[in-house]
Amino acid sequence: MKKILAELGLEDVPKIQVPQQLISALKEFELSNKRFLVFWGPPGTYKTTAVKQYLKALAKEKYAQNGRVRSTDIMFVKFVDMPQLWQEYEEVFYRTKLLAIDDLVFWGFHENFWVKLFSLIDHRYTKPLKTIITTNHDLKRFLEGEVNFYYRIASRLCDENLSMLVSSKVSYRTPNKSSVRW
Repeated sequence: MKKILAELGLEDVPKIQVPQQLISALKEFELSNKRFLVFWGPPGTYKTTAVKQYLKALAKEKYAQNGRVRSTDIMFVKFVDMPQLWQEYEEVFYRTKLLAIDDLVFWGFHENFWVKLFSLIDHRYTKPLKTIITTNHDLKRFLEGEVNFYYRIASRLCDENLSMLVSSKVSYRTPNKSSVRW
């Protein structure tokens, strides 16, 4: 199972308590017809940890049921690694049933990459594929500016019919006693 978790990008999942709000949002998303779940908030608010714990539990459950779990079932990828991984994993990014993209940022990449990312987000927007994204950005702020790839990506991720946006505010720097563990 360790090898499988490593292949899915889930080998280093912290065993700490995460806020109930994030756990509830993940469970609601799983049962919904929404395509995107976006956790946004400042660094240190359990966004990545909650997603990784959820995906690891899901992978273990899938493995217990089917005896296998593949990257086309579940995949976790750090956003900053996507440009380097694109050539090898592009098809997987497009086909994975549940893709998690960690720490989406809106700078530091060539325009070519933004075109590819928009194409991926747009594809996942039109297909019954689920995507979880963590970010420090309030994506709705990108809808106030000029129309560019940031705006177009944000418009897909903020569509209230197909997306859930959840603000993560509880910081591990000031622990909340009501947090629970998976």
